Amino acid sequence: MENRINALQNTNNTNKQNQIKRTSVKEKYQQVVDDFISKLEKNNTEPWTKSWNMTTSLPRNFESNNTYSGMNIMTLLNRGFTDSRFLTMNQIKNLGGMVKKGEKSTPIFFMKPMEKEVEDENGEIKVEKYFIMQSYNVFNITQTQNINYEPEVKSSNPKNNIQEFIDSCNIPLFRGTPAYSPTDDCIFMPHSHEFDNNNEYYSTYFHELSHSTGHKSRLNRFEKHSVYGDERYAFEELIAELGSAFISLEMKLKPNSNKQASYLNSWITALRERPNILYSAASHASKSTNFLMNNYHNLKMKKENSQVESINNNISNTQTKKKSFTPRIA
Repeated sequence: MENRINALQNTNNTNKQNQIKRTSVKEKYQQVVDDFISKLEKNNTEPWTKSWNMTTSLPRNFESNNTYSGMNIMTLLNRGFTDSRFLTMNQIKNLGGMVKKGEKSTPIFFMKPMEKEVEDENGEIKVEKYFIMQSYNVFNITQTQNINYEPEVKSSNPKNNIQEFIDSCNIPLFRGTPAYSPTDDCIFMPHSHEFDNNNEYYSTYFHELSHSTGHKSRLNRFEKHSVYGDERYAFEELIAELGSAFISLEMKLKPNSNKQASYLNSWITALRERPNILYSAASHASKSTNFLMNNYHNLKMKKENSQVESINNNISNTQTKKKSFTPRIA
């Protein structure tokens, strides 16, 4: 009898341990990669960005207003929320709110720098730096209650002008099959009317612009790739495709992500062999997008400041050149 009771207690303890067992960071990340591969495999019938809901902006933190980057953009958009704002559980509690019953969180991934002491070939102790992937969970603001907030409103007048953005990149354009030439640092594109729609045209153009950021005069990405051969080509193409999607979102356009089977198969093969490529490619895509967008906004600000300065100068000149009248006797 005592043995049966002990066996039952051990079984209950095991069940409790299984219930509280948490999904590891590696398992969470692999789930995201597997989901992405699954969408790539369906790309002949629907784009892998189909589940991305068009919010008012890129996903951002509710309190800091900082936008998320890299593959976190993908994981958050995949949830299909209409609001772009997210919070951690601690932020929700600090605001006096709570998560609605039954709601599930979304993982956020980041690389944490670490150090360890290693002995070199001469027997000397040196510090070696490396990174490990970590994660935490967030909830969309619409998944919470008891927090006061104004719903986001989609603007019918985007702040960003697409043609101004393209012009700010200052990359020479020639007519031809879509491509970027690292040697000549120029882009080849057909006329816009040769595409089925504007979204397809701009998504293709943004893809080539994303390639251009790898040039040695910009982010110098081509020389720093950690992959080689066919995998290197697939890696760079994935960076450009994700970069195109991120830029499209910045420009309030629906990403057009239907690609040829050769592209998709190369990505699928690379991701299955090295799942970490997705995180790296998305990080490079974010850096590429930020580089182009920052350049655009800086030039836009300089133009606006120049216009204000010109207006002020005109006002100043008008005031100093007041017409003088000859005194008259009434």
